[in-house]
Amino acid sequence: MMRRVITISILVLLVGIVFFAPNDESVREEDKATHAAEYLKYRRKSRADANGNIPMDGLIKAKEHIAKMTNQSRDAGLWEWEWMGPTNIGGRIRTILPDPNNSNNIWIGSASGGIWKTTNGGATWSPVNDFLPSLSISSLVFDPSTTAVMYAATGEGFGNEDALPGAGIFKSIDSGVTWTQLPSTNNIDFMYVNRLAAHPNPDSSGIIYAVTNANKAFKTTDGGVSWETILFITNDPTDIRISPVNHNKIIVGTKRDVFLSLDYGENWVQQTTGAANKLPATGVRCEVTFCPSNANRIYVSMDRNLGEIWRSDDNGDTWVRRNTGTNYFGNPTSQGWYDNAIWVNPENSDQLIVGGVDLFRSTDGGSSLTQISRWQDYHNGGNANSAHADQHVIIEASDYNQSTNPVVYFGNDGGIQMTEDIWSVTNNSGWINLANTSLGITQFFGGAASDDGSIIVGGAQDNDKLRYKSTGTWSGINNWFQAQTGDGGYAAINYNNPSIVYGSYIRLGIKKSTDGGDSYVYSNSGISDAGNKFRSLFISPFSMDPNNPAKLVAGGSRIYRTIDHADNWTQIRADIGSPFGSSYYYVCSAIDIAKGNSGIIWVGYDNGQVAMTSDTGAVWNIVDINGVGLPNRYVTDIAINPNNSNQVFVTFGEYEPDNIWYTPDAGQTWENRSGTAPNDLPALQVNTIRVHPTNGNWVYIGTDLGVFASEDRGENWSVITNPNYGSTGHEGPVNTEVSELFWQGDEFLIAATHGRGMYRTGGPVYKIYVNSNAAPGGDGSQNRPFKTVEEAASVAGPGSYIYIEAGVYNESSIILLMNKGYVVATNGNVIIQ
Repeated sequence: MMRRVITISILVLLVGIVFFAPNDESVREEDKATHAAEYLKYRRKSRADANGNIPMDGLIKAKEHIAKMTNQSRDAGLWEWEWMGPTNIGGRIRTILPDPNNSNNIWIGSASGGIWKTTNGGATWSPVNDFLPSLSISSLVFDPSTTAVMYAATGEGFGNEDALPGAGIFKSIDSGVTWTQLPSTNNIDFMYVNRLAAHPNPDSSGIIYAVTNANKAFKTTDGGVSWETILFITNDPTDIRISPVNHNKIIVGTKRDVFLSLDYGENWVQQTTGAANKLPATGVRCEVTFCPSNANRIYVSMDRNLGEIWRSDDNGDTWVRRNTGTNYFGNPTSQGWYDNAIWVNPENSDQLIVGGVDLFRSTDGGSSLTQISRWQDYHNGGNANSAHADQHVIIEASDYNQSTNPVVYFGNDGGIQMTEDIWSVTNNSGWINLANTSLGITQFFGGAASDDGSIIVGGAQDNDKLRYKSTGTWSGINNWFQAQTGDGGYAAINYNNPSIVYGSYIRLGIKKSTDGGDSYVYSNSGISDAGNKFRSLFISPFSMDPNNPAKLVAGGSRIYRTIDHADNWTQIRADIGSPFGSSYYYVCSAIDIAKGNSGIIWVGYDNGQVAMTSDTGAVWNIVDINGVGLPNRYVTDIAINPNNSNQVFVTFGEYEPDNIWYTPDAGQTWENRSGTAPNDLPALQVNTIRVHPTNGNWVYIGTDLGVFASEDRGENWSVITNPNYGSTGHEGPVNTEVSELFWQGDEFLIAATHGRGMYRTGGPVYKIYVNSNAAPGGDGSQNRPFKTVEEAASVAGPGSYIYIEAGVYNESSIILLMNKGYVVATNGNVIIQ
């Protein structure tokens, strides 16, 4: 093929271009109580260091590093991120803040999706700020004097030592448009801020209370400039309330006790002493609330005996148990340590709602409870026939009125639901799903796409297997289909027959669908590690063979392979042992299979071991113990270059500066490919890595702060942003935790995020072909080239090669090339006129 410089005989406007020669079924209710704890352990496992710690300032330092990265042109073809939704499947919400001056304005805080706002009562939502160092929002409050001043707490500390950290408390002085971290909270005392409370008196500007997992309650009187410790506690506090009637009364609930102050927090009395007429010495989580209509009454929802309600009618002098045995925290295992919410009607202190897995209503002060939600009925394709499972916050509308407007909102693992009449709502009627309207906070673990993009599937936290379709029933970003509830993980789609879809439930529970994701059945016969928490990760990996979709590989403590579409599995590698004295085995955390050779399989483990086989498992070679210096850390992902199976990337967990390693020779030698200053990566969790399908130099990673790209196999990196942010309303997967990157065919890269749904690029199109003699309607491929240069320019992204066949091109308009790339004349001269 001859290559010559193009001769251009008319005006062609070139902007930024470079001319170069190319070189489950529903979850069993008894299981749900244990899933939240295992989920948090799984999330923490890859991020914590050898001592079990995650750095308090890890995200902040990483953001500071990113801001100094100077070369933003190494984008490896990525451009124009498109948000794929879902808008109708929510994620975990722990705080809801209605505007007292306008009931249409509501803010919510997502556990991993940041702060969102509606200005029309939940009809639509939008993120108010995408650039907080932590998108884990646990509590929101207004300043006592004005709603223009807001405070946001970060860090979800309800999972004991397993919870993920935040970055302190943030403050906004413009109604949440912009936020600034309070420097006084950039320390370990504020790593997990579970609840904020604002002083009820509007004359008390700047007085805010906070409880954190540092076993302390804090108070600021100067809007967060400084904090005073007002209570030292023996176990993590989760709740703090100030009496709306007598502002001197403050109550704190912890994971084992209740404390009450009657003098603005100067002195405290422990209520959980077990003495006569006092609360029992529980050692369990307690949520607390005062009663706006009864100054002397206090309620406690206690994680005891599967759920107990206690009440004091004399400001804590005496307590009476009002309810036990209703089991609102689950049965037979309690989940009250994780989801525990209580709300009292502000107009009638005998009427209350308690929430655990489901919601229960009382009209007699807690003596009797009636169930008003059934989580199994929620999903039904995203239409809320009931409330989602796992209740975290309950709050009335700002214009609530018991007779004329009894509206109440509920935050849970499915987002936010509401009822227009809290006193008539039942298990299956009266529910409205406000997570069904553009609230994009779904927490994906993984995903997959058919080559043509007609089907995209993903596994999500507590929302299991979700499906997007490009056309037909349940299509579009507003209509993702939810086949089941529970926790979903990795996914795969048969690239020869997209009706065959694979998903996973927890602990290697592989499931298969033969109807395009409408329904699933377990398909893990022969996987002896399935369901065993000692021998499999909470979200366990599996991978489809790129050479034969009937073949898949899955990993627990042992490695398994199927050659018959997951009907039967065979063990191909034994376990690699367990930590000394532990009943838990080292488990597989990453898998990849070479394109072009099904016998080449790479696996990584949670202890840092990396191994490969070139004969489908007959012989395994451990490639990380030959003195090459690979980290002994959790292996988060493996990517084999689809163009050269000797070239492999391995990524590792923790907030370290050496999380990406590369071998050019199948593991004989290794190089740290975390970049070279000033284009090196920050010390940041790397969750996923992919190599471009047709250009082995282009590499992409997903981190806890978005997507980075390299055009030279990791020698230099750029952080990826969306140039069309203003028009799309979404910055793309920026400053967002990206759990998995995966390809839709060879042209589109999709990012599954843990808290912001999915995003897809406009297409890292690598090679585009043009031939003036081609038939109209081509797609730019070598077999069906475009007929005009203008067509090629319209789809060319950064780094694209446009190959123009020799000839004369009579273009109808000025050709505008907006991205850097390459234009190559082939087989002779090219004249554009």
